Amino acid sequence: MSAQAQTIDRTLAALAEPHRRRVVDLLSRGPRPAGELARELGLSPPAMSRHLRALREGGLVEESHPAFDARVRVYALRP
Repeated sequence: MSAQAQTIDRTLAALAEPHRRRVVDLLSRGPRPAGELARELGLSPPAMSRHLRALREGGLVEESHPAFDARVRVYALRP
């Protein structure tokens, strides 16, 4: 299987889960902290972390840390 096919497979697998599609929808309106995403979806922080990891590995989102608090992770859709 080619690298491109593997990338497409990871992306589609990440989008196969309804919570992850909702995260993508929320992030389409702008970057948000992980905690805010978890509250919006009614998920525990560990569950949200697993979904965000799948979206990162699928190449759909990227994370950054604001200068005011390196513990906060802000997620945005990848261009």
